[in-house]
Amino acid sequence: MLPRVIFAALLALVVMTQATLLPMAGAIGVKPNLVLVLLLLWGAVREPREGLLWAFAAGLLLDLLILAPLGTNALALLPVVVVGWLSRSRSFQSGLLFPLLMTLVASLAHALLLLVLGPLLGSGVSPLGALRLGVLGALLNMLMVPPLYVLIQVLDRWIGWIEADARA
Repeated sequence: MLPRVIFAALLALVVMTQATLLPMAGAIGVKPNLVLVLLLLWGAVREPREGLLWAFAAGLLLDLLILAPLGTNALALLPVVVVGWLSRSRSFQSGLLFPLLMTLVASLAHALLLLVLGPLLGSGVSPLGALRLGVLGALLNMLMVPPLYVLIQVLDRWIGWIEADARA
């Protein structure tokens, strides 16, 4: 239970950082999406139902904090967890190359879904401009994988130990 509480606190902190501090850090309008990376890594090591619940809750909180139409980020983060779930394998946990590639795929899926949702919600964004920013954002997200990867691996092992003790 405690590791999930720690993850919830970490996720809330990352959502607040994403909404308040990172918009000021993007020099050319591109910033890493720490929420996306954290949810992708969590979705790759935990059950999909758990990851989808975290993604939806984090997306709603992010929408409330950045005053986006409610549900936009919640919907856009769901494919990220699906990509994480589909990448569950030994290769994901054996090194950083596979998580980096999955971060690229998840970031582009997230950007594409936001691009599709944009006109439905009344925001006019150039598809080519959104694609460029999506690729740059994906590259920045890939830089965020190594530190968050270590943290998620530690939390996942901790949960595994607690669940093993509960079964014994």
